[in-house]
Amino acid sequence: MNKTADLASIVPPTLVWLHSVADIVITLSCFVMAGALFFVRFRRPDLTMRSLFTVFGTLMLLAGITALADIWTLWRLQLLVDGVVRIIYAIAVFFSCIALTAMVPRALKITSARQLADANRKLERLYRATEEQGRMMLGAVVDNIIDGIITIDDHNRIQSFNPACETLFGYTSDEVVGQPVSLLMPNPTYAEHDHYILQYVGTAAGGREVMARRRDGSEFSADLSVSAFEISGRRHYTGIIRDITKAKQAEEARQKLLKRLTDSNTELERFAYVASHDMQEPLRMVINFSQVIRNDYDDKLDDDGREYLKIIGDAAARMRDMVQDLLEYARLDKEVARFAPVDLRAELAHVLKNLRALTRESQAIITYDDLPVVEGSGVQLMRLMQNLISNAIKYQRPRRLPVVHVGCQDRGDHWEISVRDNGMGVDQPFINQIFEPFRRLHSWDNIPGTGLGLSVCRKIAETHGGHIWAVSEPDVGSTFFFTLPKISHTA
Repeated sequence: MNKTADLASIVPPTLVWLHSVADIVITLSCFVMAGALFFVRFRRPDLTMRSLFTVFGTLMLLAGITALADIWTLWRLQLLVDGVVRIIYAIAVFFSCIALTAMVPRALKITSARQLADANRKLERLYRATEEQGRMMLGAVVDNIIDGIITIDDHNRIQSFNPACETLFGYTSDEVVGQPVSLLMPNPTYAEHDHYILQYVGTAAGGREVMARRRDGSEFSADLSVSAFEISGRRHYTGIIRDITKAKQAEEARQKLLKRLTDSNTELERFAYVASHDMQEPLRMVINFSQVIRNDYDDKLDDDGREYLKIIGDAAARMRDMVQDLLEYARLDKEVARFAPVDLRAELAHVLKNLRALTRESQAIITYDDLPVVEGSGVQLMRLMQNLISNAIKYQRPRRLPVVHVGCQDRGDHWEISVRDNGMGVDQPFINQIFEPFRRLHSWDNIPGTGLGLSVCRKIAETHGGHIWAVSEPDVGSTFFFTLPKISHTA
């Protein structure tokens, strides 16, 4: 017999076709099952034991190929091809058996439908318990909160009324639930309430001040905030209400006090202007007539008389300077509205020009850094730098050459300006006292001054949104610092 002869020459054709049709059905079925297993495996990455789908899909694929090889062998009698395919299939079956056996313990642990149902029931009971606990906690919060909480339906009827509302209005919850909310409002306020609810629905705007009515008919001011929510397609509203009667009374008292203080400050300012004018005229006369007496009666006065006359003139001049400085100190607040961009370099030039006689007499050396442009009052900032520089020149040891430096540092959102000197310095315990009005650490005879210069500097710095301080060491010198905000470039 020829090895390549087909089996049809040996086996009856009917039997060959029977085997062939059966193998074709097996092949197609195995391919379809393999495709289904692989499809589920890749479309459901959440499934457990996905490798089982891979193993059986591969097994079905090889079973189909084996059946297909049987058809080839049946017609062509290619036993080698059939043997190779069957060896591969046998290996696949062997390893599939091992894999399946290893997966048996895991498969036994897969939750059954009954176990899943039991777990769902437990979760449902836990959810209900948690929901009930949350409801109880929310109820406890609502019952114990200090603000009144009311809910109303879309027909303006009260649905809930917490204990704070009972205290606030004098009604119990049972008395008001189901009643119209107008029960709690005076008539004009209720009419406004309807408009307010409509406006709220259109704009989702939230709180305002209203008038409320207690059970005894008394009315009080309240702050009302409203929010909306829906249940089963019906809109409801929650109102949080707070009695602000005491707050309004406190605000009214504060406004009255503020008005009294404003009126008092106005009267004091008016008095300061009048007093300064009325006081300066007699002082001017004392100074003038002291000079007349010194000129016309100098030969008729002895040494004691001349000394007494000098004391009178000096005292009058000191009083005049104090009145003028006090008036200047009181005027500072009036200049706030005239803020504009100020070039500190230009203002420093004015200061050096104003102090030309003092610097020439003392032979002071003044140096300075490049100064910025800030927002403020040019007159006030010039006065601030002039006071600090003049103090640096005046407060010197005898026969010491004054050296003054005006520095500038960029501190991010503000400028830090400094005035450093080599003067007498200040003891540390007194460093903060020098900014208080009329606080002087030296006698008038040694260094003239009213004691208001540094107080004016502090007020100017604070008026401009900054602050001022000093560091000092006796006989070494002092450095005065003040800050100024940078100009904002935002619109």
